[in-house]
Amino acid sequence: MSSKKPHPIQLVINDASTFLGTGITTKFDIKEEARKTILYGKKIGEEIDGSLLGFPGYKFQIRGGSDIAGFPHIKGIPGPALKNIFRSGPPGYRPRKYRIEKKTGGYKIINLKGVKIKKTVRGEELSERTRQVNLIILERSGKAIEEMTEEEILSDKILAEIAYKLGKTIMKWGVAAPEIIENGNPTPLGEKLKEVGLGDEVLDTLYRKLGIRLLKLGENRKKTIEPLRKVSKRKPHPLGRYIAWVMYNLYQQLKNGEKSTSEPEKLAEEIAEQIMDGINKWLNGEMKKPPKISFKIKEE
Repeated sequence: MSSKKPHPIQLVINDASTFLGTGITTKFDIKEEARKTILYGKKIGEEIDGSLLGFPGYKFQIRGGSDIAGFPHIKGIPGPALKNIFRSGPPGYRPRKYRIEKKTGGYKIINLKGVKIKKTVRGEELSERTRQVNLIILERSGKAIEEMTEEEILSDKILAEIAYKLGKTIMKWGVAAPEIIENGNPTPLGEKLKEVGLGDEVLDTLYRKLGIRLLKLGENRKKTIEPLRKVSKRKPHPLGRYIAWVMYNLYQQLKNGEKSTSEPEKLAEEIAEQIMDGINKWLNGEMKKPPKISFKIKEE
């Protein structure tokens, strides 16, 4: 009888350009032996029916993986066993630059890019030793996302996670980027919002509601999401500045008692609608200039 404790297989599912193209990654643990064994023998590059893993309607492609010790599976190497091979780049090896101090003063840069070193990897075939499997979504059957209700999207494990993470990513413009400066000390607007009662319950609901609306934009989805993935305070996108303006106004209203957080669902719905109103105006060319707001707001 084996004394080894069974381990789950973690599925790392990426919404690549083959599906919605949000770039969002979701993670799910597969603990049932029956579902884990479905993966055994599969190779990198193979497609797999999502219903076999608990995701009906989805079709995935295996893009990589790693074992219980972190050794990566490498496409093109037959079998599931460990092997020592020379690598000059990922997966399995990421060459870096090193700075070494010279005895005579100054520094010398050692660049390992292109330099091959021997690394331990696994073959492309998944097995009982596999701990993580990287998948991309190829397609999803059923009703078009644009036609789905909020409840239907939230009942889909993958779409619900993508929506939440997408909303949270976009809302960095409103909670992480703006800072309130008091007595020379900066505080992210998100922390100041919590001080006036806007807790995680409202924010989490807002992330889901906003993410769902973004997913339902259809052909305008990429145009809206792409420029908002990363926050840039030096060259803020008009929509990023608009989101910051909405959240600062909310902060002022909560601070002055003009709004209440007593109904979290209703408040999150209101904020999501206001943000989407600005997004739709921008998409329609009606927002020529975003509202003026600094990302460093001085308050006495």
